[in-house]
Amino acid sequence: MQSLLALQGRSLLTAAFLISATVTSACAQEKPKRLIPGSSVKELIAESPNEKEDGISRIAIGQLFKPGTTEYTRIGLNGVKDAPPLPTGFVLFKDLVFRLKTEAATSGYQLTVFNLPSADNEGIFSKLEIFHLEDDEMSPSGFSWNPVTVFKGGWDDSYHFVSRDQYDALLPDYRSKRITAVTHEFGVFAVAVAPESEAQSSGPFTKFEVVPSSSPVPVAVGEEVTHTILVKNSGPGAASEVDFRGEFDADFGYTARSSQGSCKQSKESSGRMLCYLGAMPPNSTATITVVGQVSRLVVLTKEISEFGNMLEVVFKANPTDLVDEHGQLFMQFDFKVLKKP
Repeated sequence: MQSLLALQGRSLLTAAFLISATVTSACAQEKPKRLIPGSSVKELIAESPNEKEDGISRIAIGQLFKPGTTEYTRIGLNGVKDAPPLPTGFVLFKDLVFRLKTEAATSGYQLTVFNLPSADNEGIFSKLEIFHLEDDEMSPSGFSWNPVTVFKGGWDDSYHFVSRDQYDALLPDYRSKRITAVTHEFGVFAVAVAPESEAQSSGPFTKFEVVPSSSPVPVAVGEEVTHTILVKNSGPGAASEVDFRGEFDADFGYTARSSQGSCKQSKESSGRMLCYLGAMPPNSTATITVVGQVSRLVVLTKEISEFGNMLEVVFKANPTDLVDEHGQLFMQFDFKVLKKP
């Protein structure tokens, strides 16, 4: 499981300042729990901990700008009926799904510690993984489950929010039945059991190519430019889901369409185009057409200038697969703009 998690490219950090907050549980199966500062005001511990009960035993907030009540509820599977399925092979453990919310204004990384006494088998405990439901515009559903468990080897020398020893102290611990998640935000957490280990593939399940072009070349200021992007599955495997993201100049008023699936403009940026191409069998090609008009307000320092666009394609054997470096393709392509006299 560690090698699978390492492929996610996650930077698991804990902020330097952990501020106290108040936490309650609204689960109908248990009484509300208040968490109070422990030996350090940087930590929270349960006021009346129940070591035989699954739940959130400690919360630390990275940075606190405005205090507010924080609470969690055990919502179970019924609480995430509209969410996408868990990643391929993972199954929910003991119906443990929690919604954690706060009225406080926070930033940085948040630390959430789960107490799981029901995981009384060390083999099962070693396969537990915490997933966090997050906004994901590269997913057709708009959401995806992201693995957020602190794992061995996850400490990064380029960050200094915590020491290596402090980070290692957060690793899953069967003796205490404790497992920790690190996230930017609170929200919905699910405790899942990992699939049985399988031999790691020596390469990608299939190969994709992206071939972009622009017309006209060069395009004059004030004129329309068309970017044509060919997304090719060169085989040997079929992809059940292919998603595209293009970063273009927001001032050029781009729109996008595709030969299959659908395209839309990102809510985050008017220059970001998203296309959900669906399934692509081996040796198939999808065509994405992005049309914009070069703004007359663009400032050119020479007769012909180059503008860069960033493209990303994500492809999966199964729609619920976690994405690793074998299922992503990034590239930049430039187009030329002619300065009118």
